[in-house]
Amino acid sequence: MLIVLTNSAALHIFIRIMEYPFLKKTSYIFLFIFFISCKSGLDTRGTATYTSSINEASFREISLHPGNTISTLKLEDHESEWKYDLTIPVIETKKKAPLFIILHGGVGSKNYTKFSNCLVVPALKDAGGFIFSPSGAWRTWTLNHLKKRILDFIDLAKKHWPIDPHKIVLVGYSNGSLAGWEYAKDYPYIFSAMLLMASDCKVKEKLEIPIYVIQGTNDKFFPIKKARKRVATAKALGCDITYVEAKGKTHLKACEYKEILKECIPWLENYVWKIN
Repeated sequence: MLIVLTNSAALHIFIRIMEYPFLKKTSYIFLFIFFISCKSGLDTRGTATYTSSINEASFREISLHPGNTISTLKLEDHESEWKYDLTIPVIETKKKAPLFIILHGGVGSKNYTKFSNCLVVPALKDAGGFIFSPSGAWRTWTLNHLKKRILDFIDLAKKHWPIDPHKIVLVGYSNGSLAGWEYAKDYPYIFSAMLLMASDCKVKEKLEIPIYVIQGTNDKFFPIKKARKRVATAKALGCDITYVEAKGKTHLKACEYKEILKECIPWLENYVWKIN
């Protein structure tokens, strides 16, 4: 769970933690996370003073030769580089392609390439889009500096690549899906749809973009009965949700969702993108 605090509240908590010697290590971790989140510059997005967190020259060095590449992007934030796995489609002349942004689960921070190549790429390659799977830290896709990188990457992709701005889709699994619900609330003007697997399906208000939810019936982290109730609640709020249950699927074996994830392509093409 990520708790958003005001500057004064966060400072107060930090001071109180420091009063207990055995919690000092925790306090420094808290201060570091708070510092990098506040210094991300996300709050200046859309203004003349906004600066991208991704080095544009580094982005332009990415070859658009069809296939898969694993590399790094140079950054302009508190870290020097960002690891990623990218699949590039065959691009037809004067045609624009979809862009899939992949947010892996908690264990994917070290295995993001495996997550992409065993699940997402086999499932979504027939959609003919770019598939960008970056590496993220544990449970932090909702931290401002990572949000900013995702949004900055999309901006650069639209600027330099033949991306259809109406076909940008976020794909999340586990922690990546938890973040996806938040992104759906905060950035409905950027994404055309969400494909969210193995999440808590928790929604408190109407979301403005269509969401394809896949939930394993044997997921012990996010029980199916609770997921059903929460999806029903979300629909009652007016959310456009297509709900699919993956019979017998668990939480820790993400690659087993490949075939059922593939079934979302007609939904994207015929419903979300409306290109019958």
